[in-house]
Parts: sequence; C-alpha cells; structure tokens
Amino acid sequence: MRCRKCRAYIYEGMETCPECGDTHPFTRTFFDYIARVEEILLASALSAMVILVLIQIILRNFFSFGIMGGAEIVRHLVLWVAFLGAGLAAREGKHIKIELARHILPVRTRRIFAVITCTFSVIVCSVLVYASINFVYMDYQGGSVIAFFNIPVWILQVIIPIGFAVVALRFTARCMDNIHALVKGR
Repeated sequence: MRCRKCRAYIYEGMETCPECGDTHPFTRTFFDYIARVEEILLASALSAMVILVLIQIILRNFFSFGIMGGAEIVRHLVLWVAFLGAGLAAREGKHIKIELARHILPVRTRRIFAVITCTFSVIVCSVLVYASINFVYMDYQGGSVIAFFNIPVWILQVIIPIGFAVVALRFTARCMDNIHALVKGR
C-alpha cells in the first residue's frame, strides 16, 4: 500500500509512514484496489508473454513446430504490458519529464508549469483515446481473428483506448492536485 501523503510504500503492521511520518489510518480506498488490479494484470501479462515465448522456443527447437498464432499473441501482450506500464508510470509520477525546471524554478512557478504540462498531456491523451477507439472499432468491423483460440483482434487491442484513458485520468488528477496546491498557496 502507498502513503496518501508522500506515496512511499507502507507495509502491513506499520503505524507510521517511513518517509513522512504521517500517522493517518491505513485503510484501503477504491483506488488502492484499482491499483492492485492494475499491478496483477501487468504481472500476469508479462508472465504470460515470457511463458509463451519460452514454450515457443522449446517447441520450435525440439519438436519442429510452434503454437499457431503465438507470435501475434505475444505482440498483443507487449501492447498490454506497455499500456499497463504507462498507467503505472502516470500513477507513480514516473513518466518522462524534464527535471531541469524542478531544480531552478521557485515552487509556485513549478506548479504553474506542472498544470500547463498536465493539461497538455490530458489533451494529447484524450485525442489518442478518440483515435484508438476508432482504430479498435475498425478492427471490430473487420472481424479479423488470431489463430490462437480464434480470439478477435479487437479484444486484444481494447487496451489501447483504455490505457490512454487511464493515463489521461491520472494526468487530470495530477493537474487538479497542482491547481489545488496553487489555490492553497503551497
């Protein structure tokens, strides 16, 4: 679980945050459960990808055949890992950013720039959500399937708009936090 104040890791049985010393109650919120589901999905997709590749290697090298559609599934699992990882990075604030401004600008100016960059990120992600919904819809209409259990391609691609939407929502929340801090004068 994460500290609500500083986002440091808190382990079961701890009464205070090891980073900030906050003694707030450590009850899980709805967002903690969503974060846990995201982490489980990410670990599952990464594990499935690795296992599927290893099985493919063994089957091809020792038995001269492979799993039909296995390569396509792995490619789509890469999408899932990438978008789930992007959501995780946005949640943790570990996305790519320019750190120079953080070191040379005063706190208030940093907050203003953070609001501007978060707003820009939300706009870009929102446009990408719209475009990716159209992309997935075209594959839905096309009806293409992967040979691996005859899975429709659009089901595997649905992570694209979901991933962009999650990142957009996370940037929106970060933007709101920065606006709130600006209004409060922090």
